[in-house]
Amino acid sequence: MCRSVSPYKKQNETIVSILTSNPSAPLTELNDTISELQKQIFYPDGKLTTAACQAILEFNQKESQVKEVCDLKKIKLRPDDSRIYLIIKRKPISSTNYIGLIEKLYDHFFGTTALTMEVYFETWMQWRATESSVTEKTIKENRFLWNALLKDQEITKVPLNSLLVKDYIRYFRIITKDRQLTRKRFNDLKSIMNGILYLAVENEVIDHNCLRDINFKQFAFKAEENNIKPYTEEERLQIINHLGDDFYDLAIKLDFHLVLRIGELKGLKWEDVKGDTIFIRRFIDDQNKVIDDIKGHKSQGKRQMPLTANAQKILEQIRCQNSDSEYIFIRNGQPLATVTFNRHLKKCCEELGIEYRSSHKLRFSTASIMYKNGMEDTELQKLLGHTSLNMTHHYLRSLTSQEDTASKMRAILG
Repeated sequence: MCRSVSPYKKQNETIVSILTSNPSAPLTELNDTISELQKQIFYPDGKLTTAACQAILEFNQKESQVKEVCDLKKIKLRPDDSRIYLIIKRKPISSTNYIGLIEKLYDHFFGTTALTMEVYFETWMQWRATESSVTEKTIKENRFLWNALLKDQEITKVPLNSLLVKDYIRYFRIITKDRQLTRKRFNDLKSIMNGILYLAVENEVIDHNCLRDINFKQFAFKAEENNIKPYTEEERLQIINHLGDDFYDLAIKLDFHLVLRIGELKGLKWEDVKGDTIFIRRFIDDQNKVIDDIKGHKSQGKRQMPLTANAQKILEQIRCQNSDSEYIFIRNGQPLATVTFNRHLKKCCEELGIEYRSSHKLRFSTASIMYKNGMEDTELQKLLGHTSLNMTHHYLRSLTSQEDTASKMRAILG
């Protein structure tokens, strides 16, 4: 098959001739030829417009970047059609002219065809910050997990469109070999990879998210050590009875009567209290920003829960101290501080000789105690604002001590 000869044959021959006859000469010797080529391509009518100047500037920038990653002095001329080309990893990249070749080389090394997970992670992070509704805290956690689990991994340096399902499977087998990761840690890693790949699909960098084709049941995980137990019924009552009428003491007492995240507790308004019911509609994050959305961004997050008689009494005590505020736990313009909340709780536990667990464990504790005393898991799911029952079961830890278990076994088994 006869190929059409490049219309830029003369310029191509000149460029290759200069490089071949004097390969040690600086590329600046090509300026005259390249300038003539730019005129033919960017402003053939001879009018150097703003658009033409911009096109030349962009070309020069791309040429400079390409020079950093490959040796342009190895450019050759194809004899049959006078196309100019360069061999990259045993494959020719060619064009009818030098400018077109630079464009192709730039796309190869820096364009979408060369985008790696490492590079696209930053794009995804920027998208998360500007286009999604995730919090700054979540974005920071994403960065931490990337640095801990994926940064500098070989798979993150391979162009995304070159990765196949088998490449991901091979990588997952390596990192789960000998049960090096817990399932939770692995899922954190997978979540970040999924986010990157789905955005890459959306932006047409790749056609398909390969992770969707993998059976993750084939991987083995390290057993999770979980020695943290929720507060028992007895410990809960001891703490409630020991606490005084300090603003933070009252906050802890109320939290022991609800199943809220600490940010949801901070976000409560007086208008959310309707008789013997309280509505959870927002939370305040670690930067004291009010988020009119609940963790998970699902409809289950915004919910209501009953207020017991004791909870209502605690609220009345708080109102006496903070009646002028729109928010129950924003006093003098300052939201409840998680650190101070936990400091009060820890001091109380030390005085009682009880093992201290942080504010998040109050949510564990109240849910577990209600479950132990007969509340259905599906009802608890609604109170907790969970999207799945599996998530709720994570909270429903056994409150039976080892001694009680041993006693029951002796009674049953003899």
